[in-house]
Amino acid sequence: MVIIPTEKRFDWKHPPIMLFILVLANVIIFFVYQKGDERTLSDALNRYETLEYFETEWPVYLNYLESSDVPEKVIVDYQLLYNQGQHQQLSFYMLSDFRFLDYLNAHWVTFQEPKKGDYWQDRKQIHQAFESTALYGFGLKPKDLGVTELVSYQFLHGSAMHLFGNMFFLIIFGFAVEAAIGHLRFLLFYLVSGIAGGVLFVMVNPYSPNALIGASGAISGVMAMYLGVFRFRKIEFFYWFFVFVGFIRAPALLVLPLYIANELYNYFTQMDSNVAFMAHTGGFVSGAILILTALLVDPKMLDEEYLAEDEVESPRQRDLDKVYKALGRFSFDTALNTLDDFINTYGNDFELLRVKYNLLNERGDPMRDAALIDLLKMEKLPLHQLAQVEALWLANDRLNEQMDNNEILQLGWRLSALPNLATAEHIFISLYSQGIKNETLSHFARKLSVSFGEREHEAKQIKYEKAAVEIYERCRRY
Repeated sequence: MVIIPTEKRFDWKHPPIMLFILVLANVIIFFVYQKGDERTLSDALNRYETLEYFETEWPVYLNYLESSDVPEKVIVDYQLLYNQGQHQQLSFYMLSDFRFLDYLNAHWVTFQEPKKGDYWQDRKQIHQAFESTALYGFGLKPKDLGVTELVSYQFLHGSAMHLFGNMFFLIIFGFAVEAAIGHLRFLLFYLVSGIAGGVLFVMVNPYSPNALIGASGAISGVMAMYLGVFRFRKIEFFYWFFVFVGFIRAPALLVLPLYIANELYNYFTQMDSNVAFMAHTGGFVSGAILILTALLVDPKMLDEEYLAEDEVESPRQRDLDKVYKALGRFSFDTALNTLDDFINTYGNDFELLRVKYNLLNERGDPMRDAALIDLLKMEKLPLHQLAQVEALWLANDRLNEQMDNNEILQLGWRLSALPNLATAEHIFISLYSQGIKNETLSHFARKLSVSFGEREHEAKQIKYEKAAVEIYERCRRY
């Protein structure tokens, strides 16, 4: 389930200074400070395996866990991993548990030192390599909780996708919250929410071998603040729930329990997930408490002028509300009729056409293909919507027979803007193999040539340039 507010736009009269600083700090830390982490950890782990230290240390690690009052269930889980041959994962757990090296030093007489390498020197260097990474130097380690790490972990990320996903949600929610409550209060509440998320994660996972990193807890707090700022104002949300995609207007606070319920549901149903759902929940609850308490203490805290800027509804917005209300009541026949009225009045809208197609598709309505073709024919779409168009085209082979060759060619032209040209290329090859060799196809071939050139694929760039010339010359002759 995804629910994202779309009510507010960037307002340069209220520049989100702290938001920009936070985003910039996260990006710089990941691409500058963290860039060597993965290589350092991989090299250290490979060295540990090459020296064959695991089999010597494994029995000692079990004794260490038993002496550390670790629950029996955790030890049983570790033994199960050992029996399954998951030695690399266990090696990672052992090396990231920094107190274990102290235990080894204190109990050296109880085990036979490995023959390979200079054991104590090598083991110390491997330990220092782990310790030198941002992940284990500044990540939140439940077994070794530090106060500074409750803040520093919020600025670290495990991958570029992890970073970009978090920054997307921070930007979507953050700029309006900062404009409404002020710069310094926004920064303070952001950090406190992240701390609360980290604390709840540690309380629920006190024996976790993994270091927690990421801004998700703090961002969850910002999401709760957004809902607390708008409270019972009806605002527009984009939602994605299984096959249902669209927009709905609702009082902001009514969405608050949905967020919390979703995180708790995911926590109890996705036990093997790497996502820290409890950090999200802690941040979210903290953000809600912070903003509601601040409003009780200072009811005039909010910039009401900023919040009221978009409250005057246009005729288009009122008609759109009719669609949302019908969807909210699950009155799908009414929703389809109001969708058609809206589209006839204001023209095609990608998201609403997508909603229409989903409704028709779920019902097995024969009109679904017509709605889908309308979607595929839309022009000037941003890349994320174009990617959805590509997925719909690939999932519905029957459309080849319902769209004429020119419509398919135009679709291929638009899809050539995507990073991956496989679908656009496939459309060209299909049309060419059918004997369609007109000037429009020649232009399409040249478009593909340019696109492959931009992606530094020289062989295909030359191939489609030759195809463009060959098709054009044939058209001139005949």
